[in-house]
Amino acid sequence: MTEELGRSGQLQGPALALKQVQIRARIQSCSGQHASAWLYGNAEADPRLWLSPAELAVAIRLRLGLPIAPMPSICRLCGTGSADVDGVHARSCFSGGRRTRMHNALRDVIADFARRGLLAPAVERPVFSNTERKRPDISYVRDGTTVVLDVAVTFPLQPSNPQYAKRAAEKPGGAATAYATAVKEGKYRGIIDNEPNPREWLAVPLVVDTFGAWCPGALTELRQIARKSALREDRTASAACQDFFHQLSFQ
Repeated sequence: MTEELGRSGQLQGPALALKQVQIRARIQSCSGQHASAWLYGNAEADPRLWLSPAELAVAIRLRLGLPIAPMPSICRLCGTGSADVDGVHARSCFSGGRRTRMHNALRDVIADFARRGLLAPAVERPVFSNTERKRPDISYVRDGTTVVLDVAVTFPLQPSNPQYAKRAAEKPGGAATAYATAVKEGKYRGIIDNEPNPREWLAVPLVVDTFGAWCPGALTELRQIARKSALREDRTASAACQDFFHQLSFQ
């Protein structure tokens, strides 16, 4: 694709190089484990977990890096940005509250599965003895360890940060891994180190990017939650895991 764009003269120099990096970042993210969970078929799934033909067409085009609109337009959320044909602005625009709703929906699905696994999750409540200002999205005690989860959604093709796509293209898990490493992993480290028994705490960033890839730590912990729910619901861990990531992919 980039070779054709270069030969046609549509992209040259830095613009062509950036496009190549963005393609690698997209492929890296889409190839992540459970990144394509929305493709899982489940005849017994909630009707809300089915895509309409139009939604499916857009989702497939985004996955393949194909245009989703015939021409650019003004963003209807912010009113100032150019909604490009590739959907880059649509997935990075902060107006309209979509990011917050997505974050909260993911948090609630994870808390629901943890509740089904009898982990008794607390949602956005103070759990640290030395501060009440930091409230993790979800916390629970698993096998004697207090686990604190921090949910985040990121986009690998941010127009304002072209270097981010480069980092995302280099790491398994794409932008989710890049963001978890750069921003989230140290968020609670200092607080936990000041707890009476820091070895009894575990902070896990649950970072997903908008192509569906999860960071490695998130995959490990989400599978633990799925296994706990499977034990209580008399089904296999693999079935619970598939159902869990399928629901997460629709938020």
